[in-house]
Amino acid sequence: MPIRKVPLIENQYYHIYNRVIEGRKLFYEEQNYILYLKLLKEVDFSSCCRLCAYCLMPTHYHYLVQITDADVFPKKMSYFLNRYLKSLSSAKDETGRYFKNRFQAKLIDNDEYLIMVCGYIHLNPIKANLVTSLAQWPYSNYLEFIGKRNGTLWDRTFFETYIRSPEQYEHYLRSKYTEKDIESYIFEKD
Repeated sequence: MPIRKVPLIENQYYHIYNRVIEGRKLFYEEQNYILYLKLLKEVDFSSCCRLCAYCLMPTHYHYLVQITDADVFPKKMSYFLNRYLKSLSSAKDETGRYFKNRFQAKLIDNDEYLIMVCGYIHLNPIKANLVTSLAQWPYSNYLEFIGKRNGTLWDRTFFETYIRSPEQYEHYLRSKYTEKDIESYIFEKD
């Protein structure tokens, strides 16, 4: 396997993401999202990262993680995605690749950028016109951030350290986020 463009470094935060190849979907229906989240919990990434924020979209996923074991994390990601994609392929009677490349990792090098990436991740369903309110999208941990759901997939330490309150986070999303401010930081240019 080729060397990763952005090496994973322990105790650093990363925006982890990947998009399926054109013509594919990562999630076709609600049961797919539920299976993905169930497998995510079963695989248990707690030995290699702290999952701070996530959002699942029809064609891609986003995670905000703090890596705690840089060797184990890619192996767990590979194992987890292989399990999910085998199940999806079987159910949809599809063959072939889903992703062009392995997952992408963007190092987050300061606190302001860290909060911006978290907001960007949660705002994806709005940006994609899938919902008109973030509270309508159940496939992220935004509802945990605003205190409307008590999920167990994420590590609350990030929220307690950087966000502190649901009101503060909602205010941040309303007042600070503009696409111009954040888009250039998120995805690598092809």
